[in-house]
Amino acid sequence: MSHIFVPVVDQEHYPLMPTTPSRARRWIRSGKATSFWKGGFFCVRLNKQPSARVQQPIAVGIDPGSKREGIAVASASHTYANIQAEARTGVKEAEQDSTRMRRTRSRARSGCRPPPEPAGTGNCAWRPFCANSSR
Repeated sequence: MSHIFVPVVDQEHYPLMPTTPSRARRWIRSGKATSFWKGGFFCVRLNKQPSARVQQPIAVGIDPGSKREGIAVASASHTYANIQAEARTGVKEAEQDSTRMRRTRSRARSGCRPPPEPAGTGNCAWRPFCANSSR
């Protein structure tokens, strides 16, 4: 079971290290922090100066797979998020449809081009190795 963390920002919205939900509730009840929503995430804004501004390096890992995509956010001591999402499907078929439609449009726009002559009936004297040439 993974632990849930709450993002924390200071008064100037500078990001700090995340905290646990129980500590965030204590801060809100005691008036040390106020809650707000940002991008669909519950966050905490400190009303006082933080006791420390030490930040751990956090790494984001992305694993683009053919069926699923994995995203992980972790520091040396905690894993903050593990997300596994379904990858987009139908890309190959959509690309084939796009190519087919583009070729259809380019053929429809060729009104200035004369219709092709049946094979073997045209004047091909300009071609050096043509069966119908008189050379």
